[in-house]
Amino acid sequence: MSSENTELNSSLKNIKAYGQLLIENLRLVSTEKTTILLSSAALAVILGLIIVIAFFFVSMAVVLLLAKWMPLMYSSLAIGGFFLLMGLLLFLMRERIIVDPVARFMSRLFLEPPTDEPKPQETSEDNGQELLVPENKNDNN
Repeated sequence: MSSENTELNSSLKNIKAYGQLLIENLRLVSTEKTTILLSSAALAVILGLIIVIAFFFVSMAVVLLLAKWMPLMYSSLAIGGFFLLMGLLLFLMRERIIVDPVARFMSRLFLEPPTDEPKPQETSEDNGQELLVPENKNDNN
């Protein structure tokens, strides 16, 4: 009876430790994924701002360049029309350009499990050549 109690207590301690490890793993994985998501979003915002500023200066330069051949008002309207056309194309192709890549990134980040491939082991006697660990050690072949 005493050995059954110790085995039961040992099993309960192992189950509790396993549960705590699962919770710790969940905390670490969620922290890692949140960090990747937030850093990617911050990078996208910063790059977006830089691109907007660059487009502003490039468009002003093009307006001034076109002003040599047509009035300044018409060259400004031409560049404004160009950006409206680009915005319309972006709106019409929003799923292909914006939604699909974001959905792919999010699904890859949150849904695909990490690949657990066997890592090569290296010993001092194999002179740097990699050996793969056999998957089934009970195989007599």
